[in-house]
Amino acid sequence: MRLLVGLGNPTPAYAHTRHNVGFDVLDLLAHRFGVRFKGAPNYHYALVEPHSCYLLKPMTYMNLSGEALEAFLSCHAIRALLVVHDDLDLPLGALRFKARGGSGGHNGLKSLQAHYPHPFYKMKIGIGRGEDARAHVLEGFEPHQEALKKQVFAHALEALCFYLECDDFARMQARFTRNPHKLACDSGSL
Repeated sequence: MRLLVGLGNPTPAYAHTRHNVGFDVLDLLAHRFGVRFKGAPNYHYALVEPHSCYLLKPMTYMNLSGEALEAFLSCHAIRALLVVHDDLDLPLGALRFKARGGSGGHNGLKSLQAHYPHPFYKMKIGIGRGEDARAHVLEGFEPHQEALKKQVFAHALEALCFYLECDDFARMQARFTRNPHKLACDSGSL
């Protein structure tokens, strides 16, 4: 079994904020496959049976995401983990993938690494950086950013569907990495 974890914060107060892009993308994936999340004390999860994959949304708040992962893994065995999360260091519209590496200062990733000592894959969704990082991640997207947000979410959804079908992280990375600066330069040169 594979496991896709979307990082975010529970409760309606945080719904659709920049920090919750992991939840939002997993919700789109669950909708695509017609599965519903079930509740457990520390997490919500769904099974995508045709692709032998669980979807997991920690309900422990971002900084304690590892506790939810540990609780899930106490009941389920997995062979690969991919985490979908926001990234302040990437501009809105960017989608990057990483096979290993550190947390980059992301508290959700720090918590996962504290409870899961094995390497795991990452899908990083750029949210840009505001003047106050803490306030920025907990705010919703600006109205003028909605179209670009929807584009990158759709691209992330297609990347995850490709990964579930092909089970090849490197091919997904090569095919779906999205750099908005390169796209702008390419379209400007036509």
